[in-house]
Amino acid sequence: MMNNKVLVVYKSISGFTRKYAEMISQEIDCTLMDFKEVNETTMSNFDTVIFGGRLHAGTVDGLKNAKKLFMQSKASQFVVYATGAMPNESTKVIEEMWGNNLSPEELSDIPHFYMQGGISYERLPLSDKLMMKIFSAMLNKKKDKTEDEKQMAQAISGSYDISSKDYIMPLISSLKSGRK
Repeated sequence: MMNNKVLVVYKSISGFTRKYAEMISQEIDCTLMDFKEVNETTMSNFDTVIFGGRLHAGTVDGLKNAKKLFMQSKASQFVVYATGAMPNESTKVIEEMWGNNLSPEELSDIPHFYMQGGISYERLPLSDKLMMKIFSAMLNKKKDKTEDEKQMAQAISGSYDISSKDYIMPLISSLKSGRK
């Protein structure tokens, strides 16, 4: 039976965010839409809107616009997830990223989750591909790397996909329990 009260919306460039959106929508049997197809009227047809975007230069791609549409809609709950190449274990960096994307009030009011997916250099736009290669080169040249920097250098060295249904479970548990 489909959960008509939940909408999963994603903005995906290389496919990881879409893959997670599909996993989430299958797990809770709800409506799935590309962010390009959504407006405040669409969101108003649902109680809960789950938005997913990739991490891009420290920001969750599309989040600012998704929050704006949500605020204009009649939906009552907004949930966010971000995908990226950063290892899930880089909790300090992930917390900083959320602090840069959500206000202190939003951090406490909006359930937010990070899901490591990977990198597909083959599907990235040229500008993003170049940016990642430059960042990788800078990290590799750096002496005295932190543990997070070592993990990130390894994570962005080439294309890979470690997307896992396990990574959506905290979000699913949060929805099922009604917790924020």
